[in-house]
Amino acid sequence: MATTPGVSRPATAGKSWSPGPAGEVAECLGGGVHLAYAEGPVSGSVTVAAAFTPEAALARARTRAAALDALHEVPASLPASPAARRLTLADFMVEPPADDTPARVPGAGLLSGDEYLLPAEVVQIGGRDGGVEPTTVGVVEEDVSAAVADLLAHDVVIRWWESPRIPLLRISEHLGGLLPPGLLSAARTLGLRIPAFVLPGADFRIGLVGVSGEGTTVAAAAGRTVEIAIGEAFLRAMAARAQPWATLPATDSLRRLTVWHREADYLAYLERSAVDADPAALDDAVLWESALDWPDIACRRFGHEPVVVGPGTPAGPVKVVCPGAACYRTAPPGFMLPCPVP
Repeated sequence: MATTPGVSRPATAGKSWSPGPAGEVAECLGGGVHLAYAEGPVSGSVTVAAAFTPEAALARARTRAAALDALHEVPASLPASPAARRLTLADFMVEPPADDTPARVPGAGLLSGDEYLLPAEVVQIGGRDGGVEPTTVGVVEEDVSAAVADLLAHDVVIRWWESPRIPLLRISEHLGGLLPPGLLSAARTLGLRIPAFVLPGADFRIGLVGVSGEGTTVAAAAGRTVEIAIGEAFLRAMAARAQPWATLPATDSLRRLTVWHREADYLAYLERSAVDADPAALDDAVLWESALDWPDIACRRFGHEPVVVGPGTPAGPVKVVCPGAACYRTAPPGFMLPCPVP
């Protein structure tokens, strides 16, 4: 039977999913997860998003596709106040490339509202050659706050991967109580394994989840509780599993390829770095009522407020960047096993 935009169809969740027409939603894992495909109308940028409902998956895919569309060729000549603070690559990277281009993109501080001029290299994800690895970290998929949380999650995991001074907290045995009912058993029926770990923070939790079985994808997400962080990381890993690699920036595609084909190496490394933990105990010790907002948490962690690109433009907010976050690099990391998240 033919499918129509916004209507769910079954998907082969165990291995891969070939997107159909833009706007189509596919269900997998017994209908517990929905995958949506959207395409940017200008650049043709493709995105796949996952959610626990078809409506949420489609909304995510469309929002992200529009943001990626704008970021492929974001203009560096948008009007900015003469008083705007000019940031350079040295504000974002420890060892920036020498060929810092003069192109700047305007943005606004999420806490102060101050205007900034940002290096185009940390904003754009395509259409420009340079010494900075393009990154989709911080791209707006739901709202600006969620994009800040995405920035925090990647920063924590990247830093841990480079220097794993504390153990991961393994919570794989508790997944049945953290994901929607029936989802875990459906995944096991398809031969999928879902290792799940947590990195705790003072104000939030970082979930690190893999979906493995004839290839692995690993994703990270930040949440106020373990359940939120793990659920979001799981959805991102499912979306990454369905995302066509050819649609990603070259460095991200190579990273995904490495993780996919070195499944045993990655899972063994994560398991060796982990100790068992109880998710309930991890959340009991925190008074969430006094927790700061995501931009405040980022400012305290990085020493600088997050800056949003695109407010007041037809595309709207499209990306959040922040000096001090470990998400901006000159080249793919040189470790034997590169960090599985971009």
